[in-house]
Amino acid sequence: MKAELNITGMHCESCALDIRETLEETAGVTRADVNFSDKQAVVEFDEQTVQQSTLLKKIQDLGYQATVAGRSQSGVGA
Repeated sequence: MKAELNITGMHCESCALDIRETLEETAGVTRADVNFSDKQAVVEFDEQTVQQSTLLKKIQDLGYQATVAGRSQSGVGA
């Protein structure tokens, strides 16, 4: 499955790299592309192994805000 995530709070390319590394170390994630300038991540993952909500939580645990592209922020990751 592929998820497009909006990420706020990144200040530089290093932030994007930290997020990408964290996501790629997550069991079930096969690929993570994080783009600092677009403030987005595209994550390919096995939904039998990891849930989309877990990916959002991993990003939030790093200190960033993450939402699924196309969804409002209310209730996501709460």
